[in-house]
Amino acid sequence: MATISDVAKLSGLSVSTVSRVINNKPHVSEAKRQRVQEAMDALGYSPLQAARQMRGSGSGNVAVVVPTITNNLFAHLVDSIERTCSKYAYRTLIIQTYGERAGEEEALNLLRMQHADGAILCAIENQWELIRKFTQYGRLVACNEYNEDHEISMICGRQYEGFQKATEYLLGKGHQRIAYCTGAKALVLQPKGLNIDSDRYRGFIETLSKAGKSADPDQMFTRIHTMEDGKRVMKKILNLSLQERPDAVIAGSDEVAAGMVIEGLANGIRIPEDIAILGVDDQPLASCIQIPLTTIRQPIQEIAEESVHHLFDLLDGKSSHQHKIFPGELLEQESTRAL
Repeated sequence: MATISDVAKLSGLSVSTVSRVINNKPHVSEAKRQRVQEAMDALGYSPLQAARQMRGSGSGNVAVVVPTITNNLFAHLVDSIERTCSKYAYRTLIIQTYGERAGEEEALNLLRMQHADGAILCAIENQWELIRKFTQYGRLVACNEYNEDHEISMICGRQYEGFQKATEYLLGKGHQRIAYCTGAKALVLQPKGLNIDSDRYRGFIETLSKAGKSADPDQMFTRIHTMEDGKRVMKKILNLSLQERPDAVIAGSDEVAAGMVIEGLANGIRIPEDIAILGVDDQPLASCIQIPLTTIRQPIQEIAEESVHHLFDLLDGKSSHQHKIFPGELLEQESTRAL
């Protein structure tokens, strides 16, 4: 791969002059600019590549860490991250952890081994004490994930407010028994501000409390992540008596909600007349299934792009660590419109 020194040698100019041309600085003659451009063209050397080399990078790689790429949310995140990284002439190294701490630590070791200059963490598996140790080897950004460590940047959506809006909406539609699907139970019981699951759950239960209601522990379904999990939850609901069944469900994702819709329709459940179902993330499938999903939209593309821009600002020394939170939006569709 050509370097700025190669461009300088081929053009017969100094590295500083080439740098001035690349950065469009004044006081360089048109003839010298032309010589630099011709040398860059001959070597296949781009200004973005130049920026990367002047940044001091040795790898040209960014590690992107996700639980699994098959999840539509993470696929969308990775696509937006990769497209944005390419504008900086960087490659992305996609690492799937499958929810395992060892997988995440292996990904972070790419920084230590200088195979990546920075990492974007789209899910957090390890304690922050361990993750923080890797900041000596590269820059880290938590993307669409909470971060209790203020030494590491966080770019995400407003989870508490999103679930507050969703709960208020369902209560406003007259629903009395609202079931709730989430990931690990231990996470949702943590204080506000520590992780996505806890903020979502608190937005739900605190809104119920303000309305004089409380969440039914028997209608809180944990470790629910996939479409198949959603089908399984609906089967459990169908085994309840009519008096015990929820009249609405807030699913943990559009995938879970879609599984519930599919299983419910297959068993004669009218959606939303019998059970209203609300998803999260506004994934493409939310509008493609038999009953389009009401969902809490998160600006995934904006979150991903901001994560990349901020990572490169950190690499360039143009920015310090920051926490940036994007608002969410409730999109109403057929899965909740009745009542």
